[in-house]
Amino acid sequence: MLKRFYEFRNEMADFTQIKNKSLSELRVTQNECDLPTGYLNDLNLELQKEGQLVHDLYSHLKAFQNKIRLWEARMLSGNSCHFTTLSAYENIAYAQYVEELKLLSEQILNRFSHFKKVEDYFNLFATPTKSNVQNAPMHLQME
Repeated sequence: MLKRFYEFRNEMADFTQIKNKSLSELRVTQNECDLPTGYLNDLNLELQKEGQLVHDLYSHLKAFQNKIRLWEARMLSGNSCHFTTLSAYENIAYAQYVEELKLLSEQILNRFSHFKKVEDYFNLFATPTKSNVQNAPMHLQME
C-alpha cells in the first residue's frame, strides 16, 4: 500500500494543487529518493514471518547484505536499475547513494554483530553435514 502511495505522490500533488490545496510535501525530488526503503520493508516482512528459526533470520540478513553489495556495484558503474524511483532522474549523484548504501550495510553489521559471532552454530544446526565439525564446540562435535 505504501509503495502505491509513493508511486502516485506527484499525481496527488497535482490534484491538490488543482483544488487550491497544494501539498508540496507530496512532490518527489531526487534527493528524497530513499533508495532501499521498499527492500527494507520486504526484509522486515521476511523477518516477521512465523515459524522461522534463528538461522533462517540470519539467512535473510546475509542475503540482504549481498543485495546491498550488488546495489553498490551497480551504483558505482552508474546503473540505478534496481531503484525505479531513482531511475526516472537524470544527473544522479551515484557516489552519494553508494555512501548511503555503505552506511546502511555498516548499520546492519553493527546491529546484528552478535549473529556473526554464532554463525558457526547456525551452520551446524542448519546444515550439519556441510559444516566443519572441528569448528563446532567440543560438546557438540559428536552430535
